[in-house]
Amino acid sequence: MRLQALIICTAALLSSSITDGRRLGENEEQQQQGEETCPPARFKTKEDISLQEYASKKWYVHEQAETTYLPLSRNFCVTAEYKLLDKPTPFFGWTIAVTNQAQDEARQNTYGGVIYAAETNESDPSKLEVAPGFLPRFLAGPYWIVDYDETEGYALVIGGSPQVKNRDTGKCRTNNRWITSSGGLWIFARDSERDDALIDKVKDIASALGLDTSVLNEVDHSNCQYDEA
Repeated sequence: MRLQALIICTAALLSSSITDGRRLGENEEQQQQGEETCPPARFKTKEDISLQEYASKKWYVHEQAETTYLPLSRNFCVTAEYKLLDKPTPFFGWTIAVTNQAQDEARQNTYGGVIYAAETNESDPSKLEVAPGFLPRFLAGPYWIVDYDETEGYALVIGGSPQVKNRDTGKCRTNNRWITSSGGLWIFARDSERDDALIDKVKDIASALGLDTSVLNEVDHSNCQYDEA
């Protein structure tokens, strides 16, 4: 089963590379016409973060983009927890365990589980790569922390470079790939109770960086059972 998954993921990765090459050509054409390209020149991640602090408590997902692995039917009770490992995993060198959970509307089925993450560059801890632990890191999907403030209790996360332009908004989003965890946009908070003012602030941050926030959908945290201690 794992060998089959590896073969499928490799094929998907090759297909995605071809698509990205075509998109690069489109961006060059837009640049020549004076249009803003994707990713936007002003887009950046938050390089000066402490992963130890980031992983210190549970995150509650309050907004997320729909992807092939995150359907709208599971936009309930969505959480993420990170644990820095004492030593890298054998063979592939994963350094962070990530527990993602979500439920259906009836709160009867729980989805998710443990995947793994690692830094792609020690000098820039904001750019991680994630995948199931049995996959090699070259098949991992990007997980980038765009903005984060522990005092205010929020994080803005994107699944890689925003290379796709929304012609209606002029903003950029990620390429939604089904391979591993590629694509997506999330707004995290430390509190399960929704703070609309905080969410709006993070959306404004995303928009100012050229990100398309119209892809975000609200996550329902009502009637969820959490251990928030």
